[in-house]
Amino acid sequence: MIIEKCSLELLNKDSLKKILLLRNQKEVREASFNTNIIQEKEHIEWYNKKIKKPFFNHYVLTHNKKIIGLGYGDKFSKKNKSCLWGFYTDLSIKSEIKYGSINKYLLIEKLFENKNIFQIECQVKKGFEWIRDWHIKWGHQQIDFDNKLNCYNLVLKEKIWSNIKTKIYEKGFKRS
Repeated sequence: MIIEKCSLELLNKDSLKKILLLRNQKEVREASFNTNIIQEKEHIEWYNKKIKKPFFNHYVLTHNKKIIGLGYGDKFSKKNKSCLWGFYTDLSIKSEIKYGSINKYLLIEKLFENKNIFQIECQVKKGFEWIRDWHIKWGHQQIDFDNKLNCYNLVLKEKIWSNIKTKIYEKGFKRS
């Protein structure tokens, strides 16, 4: 099975250049709040700040040891027992493999392994309703629309994810 050849590994300096190339892809930038091309120096500075934080959850998705994407949990809220999450996948890869779905599944699993997280939140920019709708199909609920940021705020609760995961397994999905 393809997913068994995929893994999420903590982002490290060795992966930064490849991840920056993915992050600077036009389609990825358009769906991001920061639409600018990120320079290598500022990317390294961003990484050096992030790794010093107690909640560092940025993961590189690999398939057969090739970098396919990045997924992250950020801005942990102790009060809400939640974090903001997101991901992007290499859009230059032409494949029948649904890397976005694999990245999403593995990342959600990884974030909910943290016993301090009971829900994950994401924001989807207006104009990317197809992404919002895709998240809703994966169990997210739309909380509201943020007029200031021009985005939809969504949440996925761990209990809902657990039920969805049970249905996935019932359909024959196997994860070792």
